[in-house]
Amino acid sequence: MRKILLLLIVFHSYFVHAQFGIVQDKDGFVNVREEENTTSKILQKINNGTVLAIDQEVDNSQWVLVEYEPEANGYVFHDRIKKVEDFQSIDAAKLTNNSVNFEINDLKILIETKKFDKKNHIITKEGNLIYAIDGEEILGTDGILPQNEYQSFKIYYKDNLVKVPDNFYKKLYNIETKKFRLTYNKDSNQYYLFGTFSDGAATYDAIWVIQEGRIIKHIAQINFYA
Repeated sequence: MRKILLLLIVFHSYFVHAQFGIVQDKDGFVNVREEENTTSKILQKINNGTVLAIDQEVDNSQWVLVEYEPEANGYVFHDRIKKVEDFQSIDAAKLTNNSVNFEINDLKILIETKKFDKKNHIITKEGNLIYAIDGEEILGTDGILPQNEYQSFKIYYKDNLVKVPDNFYKKLYNIETKKFRLTYNKDSNQYYLFGTFSDGAATYDAIWVIQEGRIIKHIAQINFYA
C-alpha cells in the first residue's frame, strides 16, 4: 500500500503547483466557500494573518482554491488573500551551492546543507522504494536516496541564537539554497521564508513564518500542481 501511495504521489507531483498566501480582508476574516460564488456554502471563516496554501488559481475566475485544513479545500475571493511573494522581497546577503544567509535589521537566518550520508540514518523501504528516514515520512524524494540534507538551520535575533526545533526542517530533503526566498510583511512585522524544492519529481513547498526571531508557523507539503 505504501508503495502504491508513493507512486501516486510521484505521478501527481508533475501536475501541481502550490503557493502560500496571507489572509487580508477589511472585515478581519475571510469566508472559505464550497464553490466559486458568494451564495455557496461557507465551509470556514479564516482570520486575517492566517497562512493558507493556495492549491490552484481557477481559470477565468476571481476565486482561488485554498487548503484551509489538511486535505480540506475551498474557495476564497482572489483579493482577500495576498501571496507571500508579493510582500517586500529581501535578497540573500550570501548565497552558495550549500548555504544561504539572510540579514535584515535584527534578524539573521543561516541555512547550510550537506551531502546525504545514509550511514547516519535509518532507512525504511518497501521493495526498492524508500518511504521513511529515521522513522519519519519524508519530503523531497520519489523513493530514492536524497542527494542532500540540512546541516544547520539557524536564526539569530538581536545577535542571540534562537533554537529552531528539528521537526521544522529535518524531514525535508533535496534542498536547493537558491530556491529560498524571504519577504517581509510590515503590517504584521512578520517574515516569510519559503521555497519549492524537488529532486526533479517529488516536489514540495515549505514556508516558515518568523516573528521576533521565532518561527511561529511552519507548513511543508507535497506540491500537487508542479
